[in-house]
Amino acid sequence: MERFFLAGRRMPGWANGVSYAATMINTDVAPAYCGWTVGVGVAVAWLYFSRFGLALMIGAILFAVFWRRLGLFTSPEFYELRFKGNVGTILRSWIAVRSAFIAIVAWTGAGLIGISKVTGPVFGWSKLETLLLVVPVLLTYVLMSGYIGVVATDIFQSAVIVLGGLVLCFAVLADFGGPAQLLERLSQALGPAATANIPPVDHTELGLVAILAWIVGTSIGYGGDAAPMAGAMEGQRILSCRSTRDASKMFVVSEITLFMMLAIITLPALGALASNPDLYAAPRAEREMVYGGLLAHYMPAGLLGLQIAAMLAAVMSTVSSNLNFGAQVVVNDLYRRHIRTSASEVHYLWFGRTTMLVIMGLGLLVAWKAESLITLAVFMLGLSSAEYAANWAQWWWWRFNKWGRLAASFGGPIVFVLVKFLLFPEASEYIHVLLGIGLTTLLWLAVTLITDPDEKDVLQEFYRKARPLGFWRPVREELGLQGATSLRCPILRGLGLAFLGLGWIACGILSLSDFYVGRFLDGFLLALACVGGAFVFRSLYRRFLAAVEAHTETSY
Repeated sequence: MERFFLAGRRMPGWANGVSYAATMINTDVAPAYCGWTVGVGVAVAWLYFSRFGLALMIGAILFAVFWRRLGLFTSPEFYELRFKGNVGTILRSWIAVRSAFIAIVAWTGAGLIGISKVTGPVFGWSKLETLLLVVPVLLTYVLMSGYIGVVATDIFQSAVIVLGGLVLCFAVLADFGGPAQLLERLSQALGPAATANIPPVDHTELGLVAILAWIVGTSIGYGGDAAPMAGAMEGQRILSCRSTRDASKMFVVSEITLFMMLAIITLPALGALASNPDLYAAPRAEREMVYGGLLAHYMPAGLLGLQIAAMLAAVMSTVSSNLNFGAQVVVNDLYRRHIRTSASEVHYLWFGRTTMLVIMGLGLLVAWKAESLITLAVFMLGLSSAEYAANWAQWWWWRFNKWGRLAASFGGPIVFVLVKFLLFPEASEYIHVLLGIGLTTLLWLAVTLITDPDEKDVLQEFYRKARPLGFWRPVREELGLQGATSLRCPILRGLGLAFLGLGWIACGILSLSDFYVGRFLDGFLLALACVGGAFVFRSLYRRFLAAVEAHTETSY
């Protein structure tokens, strides 16, 4: 089981990082992000900065070491360690169900929608024809390979995706006559709104409220749960790393790789916007067809085949990771935990493969019913982020108890659905996200404070095993650890380091955007800031990790 699902816990951080980035580059990404690009312009990078940038750095700096040190087989096991008893069992089971049958189903369906939005404009295939051709290949691929096969193919497929994207980037520039000419066409058609490096504050698709919703919705609480609904496969990447430091590096490599691939995918869409400015205000479902149109228009037959192969590689990468992780948590946290507790390893492997088929079937249902990838992404943001702040509380605050966790886990999605469909249906979708987070946080705080703390022996056992950061002084004193820890203000220092990490990577991506549209001086200055920031970050990051490791080794 451990060899099949975790590759024997021998994976290097860089390999898992590239694999996780490739998994996040689902086939829905190119249609969705190109749809965002033609609705925003050059500043579209702020979407993935706000969606992933701070969150992944927080995971790397403040949580990865602790998750890997616990040595869990699946991330939902954490809940029986942190809360114990019947409530811990309920939470573990719910997290497994939520991960496998909500998050993974949704993102598997998104990948299948994405490939249909490419094959439609390029080949004229209907959604049904695409699914009938693609799904059998996907199932054969994933059922034949365990986790190590997933990682190996992810690395290869990432190279294919990058190569195909670079070809399209240069094809678009050649068509316009170069970067300066592309910028001129964009300026003439839409003006500063589409050419600035920072989006307008009141932009409907990526204004201040939208950026705030993505930052708050993905970053607050990130890292405290290694199986969130917005990215349920990351726990497998952390737990399969060969060391705690590799687990941390996994997140950093993921962010760098992911942002590079997203830049390569989105920049060519500026050509579509320059050629057809009406796309700027077009409906989402129409904008999401742009990527397939770019392929059909710019790529000659041989190169078109390469890019379609890259898209198929992306959907194989993501769906295989989704199904592998989904089967892992269903087998370990539901079936083996509650139904068949002492069957053979072969039996569990075959049950896991059957679970993969069930998840794929549900993903097909999502793909068949949903139309807009952007709308699906924002809905999943709201559904998952409502409870996120509780994820930090369960690691950093001894007083947070099992009843508060139940209120957050079950109340969060309910609160978001009530806000969106009953209480404030006329508000914007990003306001729904922020309201869901705020109201759910008030809910679990109130429940926590009006109920008793968890049992002392439960808290003490968790502290011994996890040695968490944060507000655990009463527990430390009960364990006879009354002195100060070896790491001063670790959470604030870690958050500051996370902002620095995002800053230097963002400068590098924005410099690429400037170079692509001919703003060479601006691009050069941003590149210098990127290099300087990288050197500072590398030094501080190594020092911080050494201090965290020393803290966890000497805390008890």
